[in-house]
Amino acid sequence: MAYTVGLIATDGCLSKGHLIDLTSKDREQLENYIKCLGINNKIGKKDSGQGKTAFRVQFRNVFFYNFLVSLGLSPAKSKTIGVLKIPNKYFFDFLRGSFDGDGCSYSY
Repeated sequence: MAYTVGLIATDGCLSKGHLIDLTSKDREQLENYIKCLGINNKIGKKDSGQGKTAFRVQFRNVFFYNFLVSLGLSPAKSKTIGVLKIPNKYFFDFLRGSFDGDGCSYSY
């Protein structure tokens, strides 16, 4: 679960109506995401805006959405994200999801 939170924190989106969206160029990553969440959603396709195809999984789940908000995620997270409340024992799984989602990190 912590891995999926990392993916959502970097490449995901929370929208109105309790919609959770994850878009990636890596279809296998989305297949793993679906397995981790135990959902049966199909993987859709989306134009990445650069003439390339990206893959997308969207679903609605009030409980999971509210759980993500309780951790510190929010709609328009790129403008509002702060410290996420990830328990220490799950931090490295979360970090792996973050790296797999974003692919890079910065240190200042």
